[in-house]
Formats: sequence, C-alpha cells, structure tokens
Amino acid sequence: MLLFMKGVVVLSGLILLVGLINPKWILFWTKEPSRLIVSMVALLLFMGGWTGIAQLTLKPKPKTHVEQRSADEMNELQLDSK
Repeated sequence: MLLFMKGVVVLSGLILLVGLINPKWILFWTKEPSRLIVSMVALLLFMGGWTGIAQLTLKPKPKTHVEQRSADEMNELQLDSK
C-alpha cells in the first residue's frame, strides 16, 4: 500500500508536468481542457498521496496519564510566575 501511495505522488507530478505542456493529453474527454483543472487534479492527487503515506508510516503517540481537572480549573489563568 505504501508503494501505491508513492506511485500516486509520482503520478501527480507527471500529470502536472504533462498537463501544463498540453492539457488535452490529460483531459482528453473534455471539449476545452484547461491548465487550471489539470493543476487541481494533480494537487489533489499529491495531497491525497502524502496523506496516505503519513497515515501508513506515522505511529500514534502513546497516551500519557493526564490529571483530571474540572472545567473551572482548566479555564483559570495561572498568573503567578512559578
């Protein structure tokens, strides 16, 4: 799966490069392809690919013990310099 996500990132770069040169090659089904739409498609693929890579590789931090405080205690400002 990680290899697939890396492939999506590389594919998005190729789509952007080819689409900026000739958008008709990427958006062959539209009557008037534009570079803006090609850029948006490439950007969405790029962001989706890196999000997938991050989800697959990053491990969540272990939960630490947090003291239970009331809502009033959480809202109080600590104005002393300690």
